[in-house]
Amino acid sequence: MTYRFEEESYRNTYVLEDFYHTHPFFEYSYVVVRLRDEDNATNAFAFQVNFNKTFNPLPDHPRLSEIQTEIARGFAKNAPDELILLFKQRVVEAKAYGEKNPTSYLEFEPGNYFNYFELVPKNKEMLDFNFSNGQYFAEDSYDIDPRNDNRSLKLAFYKLELDNADQAPIFSLTYFLDERLREKEDAKLEPTNSDMLIAINESIPDFNDRLKKRYKEAKRIGKELLKSSPGVKIEEGKIKLNEPCPCGSGKKYKKCCALKLN
Repeated sequence: MTYRFEEESYRNTYVLEDFYHTHPFFEYSYVVVRLRDEDNATNAFAFQVNFNKTFNPLPDHPRLSEIQTEIARGFAKNAPDELILLFKQRVVEAKAYGEKNPTSYLEFEPGNYFNYFELVPKNKEMLDFNFSNGQYFAEDSYDIDPRNDNRSLKLAFYKLELDNADQAPIFSLTYFLDERLREKEDAKLEPTNSDMLIAINESIPDFNDRLKKRYKEAKRIGKELLKSSPGVKIEEGKIKLNEPCPCGSGKKYKKCCALKLN
């Protein structure tokens, strides 16, 4: 689309490009707009257009000149209602795209853990359970680096409170997919927290198998991101089947953890 701005002797025609967040859980009421001079591609600048027809400069972008600021303000103020409606529709479309393609918004950072629903937003399967006459749930987060076969994840437990989205976890722990290592970690828990972990296993009979499946999904997504990350080398087959299993069981990898994820 094009946008024309005229001021006395200053007259240019701009091509409009619009950009959106694809994260399905990110709430925002604006669009990032880039105006490019139709006759001079080097004359381009970007800014944020809010749906209330105001504008904001973008952080970490070149500062707008006086005339660019005036153009941005005029564009936002005089944007037709039909254009704002189109922007809103595209926000919905961008989120729908992100729900199907999480790699469009995830950024690979070694050592970072990602909530499972960030990795697979189309999966609505919560880890909820009843405990001590109340409703609770657990959030599972994963280190998605496929080069790190840590066979573990982070679990955080919360009381189910629909009107409290910012509540702190009751407790959290490292959950090992290997039963022997998991028993050692569980032994460190306070009695009430240990009972809560037992309760979620009783409420979700396939709890451990479900987490194994999610672990595999997380590593698969991490591998996709790693391939698209510049300057990062992927080493295939890092753990050989006949090598000792990294879980410390003393068995060969093919006789131990390689089987447990299949």
